Amino acid sequence: MKRRLIVFIGLCLTVWHISQAQDYVKLGNDCFDKGDYDCAKKNYSAQKKFGSATGLDAKITQCNQCIEILPVANFLFSEKDYVRAKAKYQELLNINPKDPHAKKQIESCNRNITSGASSNSNPATSTSTSPTSSTSTASKTLQGVKLLLIRGGTFTMGSPASEPERFENETQHSVTLSDFYLSEKAITNEQYCRFLNAKGVPGSGQFNVSGYGDQTLIYTHNWGVQYTNGKWNPSSGKADFPVVNVTWYGAKAFCDWTGGRLPTEAEWEYACRAGTTTPFNTGNNLTTSQANYNGNYPYNSNAKGTYLQRTQSVGSYAPNAWGLYDMHGNVYEWCNDWFGNYSTSAVTNPQGPSSGSYRVLRGGSWGGYARYCRSAYRADDGPYDRSDACGFRIAASL
Repeated sequence: MKRRLIVFIGLCLTVWHISQAQDYVKLGNDCFDKGDYDCAKKNYSAQKKFGSATGLDAKITQCNQCIEILPVANFLFSEKDYVRAKAKYQELLNINPKDPHAKKQIESCNRNITSGASSNSNPATSTSTSPTSSTSTASKTLQGVKLLLIRGGTFTMGSPASEPERFENETQHSVTLSDFYLSEKAITNEQYCRFLNAKGVPGSGQFNVSGYGDQTLIYTHNWGVQYTNGKWNPSSGKADFPVVNVTWYGAKAFCDWTGGRLPTEAEWEYACRAGTTTPFNTGNNLTTSQANYNGNYPYNSNAKGTYLQRTQSVGSYAPNAWGLYDMHGNVYEWCNDWFGNYSTSAVTNPQGPSSGSYRVLRGGSWGGYARYCRSAYRADDGPYDRSDACGFRIAASL
């Protein structure tokens, strides 16, 4: 009798657990259909304590994707960049066709696009003539790399004396830039391997770089590229990770192959800021949900974050207002300029010093402090040097 009672109680608990699990899934689905992705993720995650459910991991992944896309779409809409806002809301609808907010916002975008409404400035974030949204969806592709058109303008380069954790070599000065293109993301291992194989670069990584003779372009790395059986390949599972251990010469050689070039330091900072004047294009702080850096060392005594201790695939974090990914953190990015002091007067399309010993690096990295991810922060290294924290993106003139 006692044994039967125990079995009965066990069956009742099993049925209860199953019913609760089903309730969590139902609640999650209801929240998802309404576009409340935090709620949906919370319920899907709660279901895990009752065991696995078919497609649950995929549902959580969809929630995470929507959670990343939604604030970017809303920000672009608030900036009256309706063309790009519409594209972001459409990304939401591609994941969740029932999202009522995305549907409504796309209708609003269409009305504003039709009426010609747009905004090229935002007094709250910028006192320069640089646009706070690119206002153009124009792009081009070079050897499989997508570049976005960045509209030129005048901005204040460097950091104000009041900016916490700044360095003295960030002297503010006025810079005017012409329109240019910049790659949407950092160059990946897969893209760099295509270049190496197309040029027949041997396993030594050495190649003749125009104007510089034979130089080592790249060193193998377990996050980067490998040379096996006479061919370059991305390290396992790292095809879409940023290429690392690439020298400045290696970055230049890739740009030459594509018909592009490395960005100037001024172009890089202008594109990173995307119309902002704050320490980061995210505002006065940068969290580890916004960029990949060492979260044990946050900016200006803000709360600590996570430390992933490695690179992440390109585009893992929300882009800035101009659609550029990972301008803060993940890997430093080579610029074309020799490192040197800034001009103290206004300049147009500055190219940096005519000579030097070190090339400019920008953006911070996965292993660095948040202060090194600031828009104005300047790093430098020898053109022959490399590390697992350095990569690059490409630019092109009109």
